[in-house]
Amino acid sequence: MFKVVDRLGTGLSKASLRHNVISNNLANYNTPGFKRSDVEMDTKFSQEMMRVQDPKLYQTNARHLPGTTRVRNTPFNVVQDHSTTMRNDGNNVDPEREQVLLLENQLYYESLSDAVSRKLGQLRTVIGEGRR
Repeated sequence: MFKVVDRLGTGLSKASLRHNVISNNLANYNTPGFKRSDVEMDTKFSQEMMRVQDPKLYQTNARHLPGTTRVRNTPFNVVQDHSTTMRNDGNNVDPEREQVLLLENQLYYESLSDAVSRKLGQLRTVIGEGRR
């Protein structure tokens, strides 16, 4: 259960970073030559979420029982888009697109935080039931 919460926390960190990057794009809309950035979208997070729900053993020490070696999370990459230009001054920020991406990211963040709240609520319920 804590593995799922840990992975959801990783997703929250990614969403927070993406919010900062998109906000920076919007703040630099009028900066000549500015190239928009985004957080690299990969499938590692969803693969990790699937692995967390897998009941296999994880070997984190050589003296542990054999199992699958745990993969540590790598930091998310912020990449610049040099392939497009929106204006003659070299800036490629489209404010409407950035606002849509910001809203999409906000919904993603809210859904992950709701999932964390539900998981922790389950834990509170289990602990509370044991006190009767």
